[in-house]
Amino acid sequence: MTLGDAFDRRKKLASDLQTWIDRLGLAGTERRSYRTSALEGDGAYRPEPGTEKATARPYTVPECRERIAAILAEDEELALRISRTGQRARAEVEDLDGRVRTLTVPELLVLQDDVIPKLERAARAAPLRADDVGVYDSGDDWIRYRTVTTVERKRESFGDKGLRIEETEVEGYDVAEVTDYGLPRRRRWDEIDRIAEFAHRVKQAINRANRTDLVELD
Repeated sequence: MTLGDAFDRRKKLASDLQTWIDRLGLAGTERRSYRTSALEGDGAYRPEPGTEKATARPYTVPECRERIAAILAEDEELALRISRTGQRARAEVEDLDGRVRTLTVPELLVLQDDVIPKLERAARAAPLRADDVGVYDSGDDWIRYRTVTTVERKRESFGDKGLRIEETEVEGYDVAEVTDYGLPRRRRWDEIDRIAEFAHRVKQAINRANRTDLVELD
């Protein structure tokens, strides 16, 4: 049995355990129900025709407990063997800096389940540089642009014939000058793609390590 086989077997055992726990809950009672017209006398507790229902337990309590104990024992042994094998099973993976590192399965799982999701979240959080704006100054990692909003005021007057006339008068302009330090879209996409490729390499490394044979317990 390989390490990957052991992981799959533990998933099956977890499902079987829940099944037998559910069966154990049903093994404690058998039930019979019916309707009767009298609780005393000769006809007391006599079921009326067509009203009787009965349930029978498919498994006994000892049988369920025995199966549960067997599942827990196998699961414990597999967990211990997986733990010991995981410390020995190793695989090479190229990290984000281009270094090839040899890591154990627990170390690879930390990268997959904890480190890489945080790297991706941080990459997606980087601010994006504004597009389609009038840039009037720039540097190595910034641009500067203005947004202009016209401030208008409406004036009403009445003509010779008493008709209302609306006129719009420009009062000025509201100007906002922005220094934008955001990343170009292409750079952020490239960073996210680089992390995704790293995640794929880690997954492949885990698959290689999972082909390691399980160690035997002492």
